[in-house]
Amino acid sequence: MEVRLQSRSSAVIGLSELGERVTRLAAGERLTITGIGVDEIRQALTTSQAERPALILPTGRSTEVILRQLIDDLAELALGCWPRWYGQDCVKPDGLPVLPTGRSDVSAPWFRAASKRAAAGYAPVFRRIARSIAFTQLMRAIGPHDPILVALIDPVDAARAAPLIQVLEWCAGQGASVVALFPSRPAAVPPFERLLYGAIAVVATAEPLLTRFIAPTGQAHHASLIEQRVAAALQQDGELGPLFACNQTVALGGYGNPRVDLLWRDGRIVVELDGPEHQADPNFANDRHRDYELLVAGHLVLRITNQQVSTDLQAAVEKIRMVVRFRQSTLNIQS
Repeated sequence: MEVRLQSRSSAVIGLSELGERVTRLAAGERLTITGIGVDEIRQALTTSQAERPALILPTGRSTEVILRQLIDDLAELALGCWPRWYGQDCVKPDGLPVLPTGRSDVSAPWFRAASKRAAAGYAPVFRRIARSIAFTQLMRAIGPHDPILVALIDPVDAARAAPLIQVLEWCAGQGASVVALFPSRPAAVPPFERLLYGAIAVVATAEPLLTRFIAPTGQAHHASLIEQRVAAALQQDGELGPLFACNQTVALGGYGNPRVDLLWRDGRIVVELDGPEHQADPNFANDRHRDYELLVAGHLVLRITNQQVSTDLQAAVEKIRMVVRFRQSTLNIQS
């Protein structure tokens, strides 16, 4: 997938660049992206091989419910990281907790209480301390880099979106890097308008026609005139017509189920009709690899170029006939 950042540039960029843009967010910085959801942002961060973690915010009917669940989530993550907090080991050789070095932003009282609970196997959650302290200390403990907080916000239902937007703004106010995702651009009305300034609109590039068209089983691809010509010639041939079907899938076990141009299933013969786009990599290399997969699965592969069909269709048919007769002789198949 590729995306276009409409608000800043007309250039098409990949998901890895989008992921890098997100991971470069500074403390307290907020980014709004419209046109994608959680799956796309996850793919973007994965593709960019970001070292910085991200957390999808929980949803809820109120700000209080969401914040409570967020603190619980961060505490569970911190428990899973213990004893490696802040990107360093926080226990002495004798097993006792030790404050991280070079971290003036770590609360010593919180660390002592939290490390004691984590060492005992409990999530470091303390309901009586200020929520802002719990939030910032847990965010820092999870790793050397604070996680990016990502919220998927309903672009239509303002009442449903409002609590999540408030939580996102609160987190940014505590110094977190936050990302607001809208599957589609919402109207510039409360509470959405607060997030829309400087928003990035992401537009997925359209897939090529041939990848969006699903050909009927057993028929030549509507967009391939060459396949139609060869299929028609084979159908008119008394010997070859009953054998071949067009656009068939071939089960190759662990190699998948590729679709081939022409297939004689019983005789395990595959005929591929190659246009000029198959003469260079990556198509050329991909074709050779698929030929290998078909070969080890017991299929003979005959490749005929579109130019050969256009120049002498009957010669192409005769090539297919000779391969069929060779196969029949080796497998003792009667025509």
